[in-house]
Amino acid sequence: MSAINFKDSLVVCYEDIEPVLMEVLNTLRTKLIGLPDDVDTETIMSLFEECVEKLNDIANDETLSSGIDTEEREGLCDALYRMGDIVGLESETGYIDNWRDW
Repeated sequence: MSAINFKDSLVVCYEDIEPVLMEVLNTLRTKLIGLPDDVDTETIMSLFEECVEKLNDIANDETLSSGIDTEEREGLCDALYRMGDIVGLESETGYIDNWRDW
């Protein structure tokens, strides 16, 4: 998980929003890495939900001149599903779409 380079997913990203998005993704990664081996799926899902809700807040933040557009959406979903696959979530279920507004 620590080897994932989020820049690979966010190849096209507005300069003003990139550091904010990277911080949210890195926070999720840190939390996932710190989980015990016997963690339940509900706990993992709650971390992803928390992350996506933070991204929703960013998408709605009017102080940022750029938003989460198509390229960012695709990159964020790619990064989130890659992390989810590593921790045993099934990306085919589209769980990210359950919470995202962007």
